[in-house]
Amino acid sequence: MAKLGDYTPQIIDKAIDFMASSQAFREYLAHQHKKDSVPDDIPTDKVDMYRERLEYYRQLYRPACVHEEETE
Repeated sequence: MAKLGDYTPQIIDKAIDFMASSQAFREYLAHQHKKDSVPDDIPTDKVDMYRERLEYYRQLYRPACVHEEETE
């Protein structure tokens, strides 16, 4: 049986991933301007992970016309 708190690192990683996804999606919907600042809630040892995930989700949430232009 796992101890209470054994899964905390995985929960933090999932929360950071969700924050990056949410930021990229808000940018896609034009509800928020693209910003590269990291939220204060992100632990310093997870800043690189947040930036990597944010860039991943920005690529994922790009409009279809942008994808078509890059393939031409």
